[in-house]
Amino acid sequence: MKIIASLMALLMALTTLPAFAESDAAPSPEADLLTGVVLSGHVMEIADEHLLVKTPDGLHVEAFITGETLFEGEDVQVGDFVHILYNGMMTRSLPAQITAQTVSCHKLQGVVSEMTEEGFILSFGEDVWHINATADQLDGILDGMFITVYHEGMMTMSLPPQVAASHIRGQEIVGIVTEMIEGGFLLTVDGEEIPYAVYPMEDALFFVQPEPGLEIIVAINGLMTAGLDQITVNATEILPLPVVQELYDLSGVVAEITDAFILITTADGQQVQANLFDETFFEGKEIEAGDFVHITYNGMMTFSIPAQIAALKVGCYTHEGEISSLNETGFILNTAMEIILVNAPAELLANLADGMTVTVYSNGAMTMSLPAQIGAEMITATETIAD
Repeated sequence: MKIIASLMALLMALTTLPAFAESDAAPSPEADLLTGVVLSGHVMEIADEHLLVKTPDGLHVEAFITGETLFEGEDVQVGDFVHILYNGMMTRSLPAQITAQTVSCHKLQGVVSEMTEEGFILSFGEDVWHINATADQLDGILDGMFITVYHEGMMTMSLPPQVAASHIRGQEIVGIVTEMIEGGFLLTVDGEEIPYAVYPMEDALFFVQPEPGLEIIVAINGLMTAGLDQITVNATEILPLPVVQELYDLSGVVAEITDAFILITTADGQQVQANLFDETFFEGKEIEAGDFVHITYNGMMTFSIPAQIAALKVGCYTHEGEISSLNETGFILNTAMEIILVNAPAELLANLADGMTVTVYSNGAMTMSLPAQIGAEMITATETIAD
């Protein structure tokens, strides 16, 4: 009897496992059984709390965005190819669901040249990269095309640097759909008299459905057939116009700086960790602890302690010189290069005097007047006047 009871208990325990695996509930952000699993695919839909992603094998996955989710690289748009790091937990719902730890979108744009079996050279101005790609990715890519290359964010230190393509989007045409035709549609491009007859390829990706009057982006496979009344192209992707990114500014004093992040203290005493990436743009002087900086980011901030943001741009704008004509609203700053009128609030002027050498931090804006004017946000004395 004891053996039978034990077997019955074991069978009951086993029957509960599929019920857990089939759960349609969103995975918990606290679940941390597995780490380091990456899912890649095209962004089909963007909402406040999730991204809908279609993987290369056709699986639709809903990636939940939480206060802890970190975004790396470019601002994500519908149609972008992204890499999502999650904890390995995925539901069997339709669509499948995961919780995103990191969403990365890295891309390069430029003109194709020097095609080889392994890839090609991509150049944009003075920037040059060697793109390694598969035969399928190279299909339809031609010399002289202006394309977009998505990658994982890793780049060699060689000259030119090498990048492995995750996805390649062909040359793009932006226009308005004027008429639906059999097997495709007509696209009118501003400034061009002849319309494009666009025929989507069998495996084309539709991120938006074309309809008359809609302005869209069409990625083509590089082949065009010019006629007297139209130009025929084959589309690989049909995309909506990108949403203009809303940027945010955060400023404060640098408490700590590393290769991976800058920790700042804002005016209200909050500490924020600004994470740095290859795409982070630096402007102004080289940053040190104690500097006053402006950080541009996409508005996403975690609820962690300290709060974290992804830095798109870090600016440290300084002018060093000697004070003269100090008054209640500011002073003249005599620098080695020019004379600047500094406007400042009373609290920044309290301990200043004519003849002092100071460093003035601003937001980078300067008038075109004579003398030029700036608004001081922090002032530090680099040399005091002798008694």
